[in-house]
Amino acid sequence: MSTQSIMRLEVFVCAALFMLAGCGAEKEGGALSEPLFVLVIESESGISFTNEIQETEEVNIHTFEYIYNGGGVAVGDVNNDSLPDLFFTATVGPNALYLNK
Repeated sequence: MSTQSIMRLEVFVCAALFMLAGCGAEKEGGALSEPLFVLVIESESGISFTNEIQETEEVNIHTFEYIYNGGGVAVGDVNNDSLPDLFFTATVGPNALYLNK
């Protein structure tokens, strides 16, 4: 590994640690206040997306090394109604668009 690659890795690790350290709002005395994220169940949100991965002879960890990295999520106003819509991408399989109503 080159010196430049090692330096980039060190910068990345430091940035990741700073980001993780900022994931809670602190009260006086260092205690965390309410969590920044809460779990919303499917019946409340209407979102039932699952990124299911079925390994085969052709698609597996040996032929596709990023198979378990997961898909992605994007938030944007797809239908221009001023409400944020969600787009989920799957690693292998169909993607899903959820329009906010």
